[in-house]
Amino acid sequence: MILIIGGSYQGKTAYARANFPEYRYLNQLHLFVKKRLDEGKKPDAIMAEILDIIKEGEWAIISDEIGNGVVPLEPDDRRWREITGSILTALAKEATEVHRVVCGIGQRIK
Repeated sequence: MILIIGGSYQGKTAYARANFPEYRYLNQLHLFVKKRLDEGKKPDAIMAEILDIIKEGEWAIISDEIGNGVVPLEPDDRRWREITGSILTALAKEATEVHRVVCGIGQRIK
């Protein structure tokens, strides 16, 4: 599994398609996590669902880095930010590669 992170609208998906065309994509992981939290799922269940999705084949997971910048005022938004960061940290540990994309330029950081 390859993890691709970066800010909003920084070209992560185009980078993934250009560099890992044979991979399957789980795109916008940050929104996937938000939807599951809104449905009342617990972080462990969300992580288990992600791991189940990517258990077979070559996968590139793409996510916005939502932990940088202004801390949200709303408690639910802060919780989403914290849980997404924890999930990304766990995925980065398991990933064979981690890439960060800024202005369409990717840099391998693992």
